[in-house]
Amino acid sequence: MIKFIQLTVRSIGILILTITFLSGCASFNKLSDRGVEMGQVPVTEMPSGEVLEGKIIWHDLITPDLKAAGAFYEKLFGWQIDYQGEYAVIRNGDKIIAGMLQVNPPEDETRDGLWIPSVSVADVDAAKERVLANGGKILIGPVDMGIRGRAMMISDSEQVDLILLTATGGDPADNKVAVGDWLWDEIWTDDPDKTQQFYQAVLGYDDEFLDDKYRILAREDQWRAGIRTTQSDSDSGGYKLWMPVIRVEDPVVSSAKVEELGGVVWVTPEESPEGGTALIADPTGALLMIQLWPNEIKGEN
Repeated sequence: MIKFIQLTVRSIGILILTITFLSGCASFNKLSDRGVEMGQVPVTEMPSGEVLEGKIIWHDLITPDLKAAGAFYEKLFGWQIDYQGEYAVIRNGDKIIAGMLQVNPPEDETRDGLWIPSVSVADVDAAKERVLANGGKILIGPVDMGIRGRAMMISDSEQVDLILLTATGGDPADNKVAVGDWLWDEIWTDDPDKTQQFYQAVLGYDDEFLDDKYRILAREDQWRAGIRTTQSDSDSGGYKLWMPVIRVEDPVVSSAKVEELGGVVWVTPEESPEGGTALIADPTGALLMIQLWPNEIKGEN
């Protein structure tokens, strides 16, 4: 992933706009009309009745061009997208998997799109104290988001942003990941120790390591997310964000389609350290990875 890290610095401007549109003018504990639209969509239509703390249970794309992003994902992954005002609901086959929110940047400015994950917690209000006690910030909430549940948007100790969510009716069950589903999420950070300490304290993750460049955030013996160590940069202070991963049948074929559809391939499967993985961006600049899974390079025994 070094090629991308050396080429680009992420803008946080679109996140600031997101906070503005999700929050009411008078209080960060009130939703705007767009936030209400999001609250009309549950994270699953088949809730398990269980809270699987630490599991990433939803993703929202914050984008300056809803239709351009939607057309890209429909053609790349075969997702079905239902546009509901300035919010859109994404399905992969027969299940709901994500949403997209239109956020317009100010005139004469451009902003990249951004995928923001939602992580399951049993009690959002109790989690607020843990976030603050461990160097994080509260950006929005806690706030009731209709049938989605009770949510809080935070910035962690390294200023990486995500949503903590107690989903109405419980979380989606742990099932086999289909092609076109979310396979994984990882945090990119130049300070893995500080990042790991924050998430262990706030979300109760166990202490697991793979090597000096990659760590696992697990809970009750279930892997939930990863921490990837990135290079620090004296000008930017490092590259920090949540990176989602989608399962695909063939990352080489999918990567070729990305550019045909107006996206960017930052790291090809041939260039990726793991093999069978590519780093891409949609036409609005939102980053994600695609991966063959099980990670067995096609053509090899």
